[in-house]
Amino acid sequence: GYRSFESVKAAIYAYDLNLTDYKEVLDRYNLKPVSFYFHLPNFGAEKGIFVNLEKELEFVAALNVKRICLQATGGRPEKMTVDNKRFELELIEKFARKTKEYGITSNLHPHYNTWVMYEDEIDNILQNIDESIISFAPDTAHMVAGNCDPVAVIRKYANRVNFTHFKDIKNDDLKSEGMASAGMEVYSNFCELGKGCVDFKSIFDILKSANYDGPLCEELDRAPISNEISARNNYEYLVKNY
Repeated sequence: GYRSFESVKAAIYAYDLNLTDYKEVLDRYNLKPVSFYFHLPNFGAEKGIFVNLEKELEFVAALNVKRICLQATGGRPEKMTVDNKRFELELIEKFARKTKEYGITSNLHPHYNTWVMYEDEIDNILQNIDESIISFAPDTAHMVAGNCDPVAVIRKYANRVNFTHFKDIKNDDLKSEGMASAGMEVYSNFCELGKGCVDFKSIFDILKSANYDGPLCEELDRAPISNEISARNNYEYLVKNY
């Protein structure tokens, strides 16, 4: 039943910025990208994100994709200081303003072990950057891992939600399995929708009340049996419950 997906920025370079070749694959499988996933590098390497950003945004815009899911600066200092938060705020605003020039909305994506992991760090971005510049892409499992209540946070920013990452998580500490080829850390105790502790019913009710009409993106770091089976199970869960 899937006809759309979120691509990662690495796909742009897997096709060497060749839009024709990328579109040929999309047409072959009758698929449409609805978002591209960008992540900010570790502290000290942030200038690199802007080196080819205009070419990357031209690629995304040419596909008529209007959303970018933005993961914050990787790695965390032992303590997030006021200066750290100010740095992250300014960096994310700079990135989001650049994407707006191409008609693309950046969506803040809270993620474990990044500089936007806890609720006060989400607040720092969404309460200090205008809603016309940046929106919100909640990740249900990563918010639990960051000691957030995803229901409460999504309720707080329901009118800012422009994309979603739905995955469930077993109610214990995250277990890392290392880094994926695209540069994201992979965790083993994320699980299929409805198999963990996330209260999806309440989240769905909030989004419906806010007239959310964006994509429902399900994802899973590691499938227990196979990607196909988990993709089908998650699809059926969303169809039945949303």
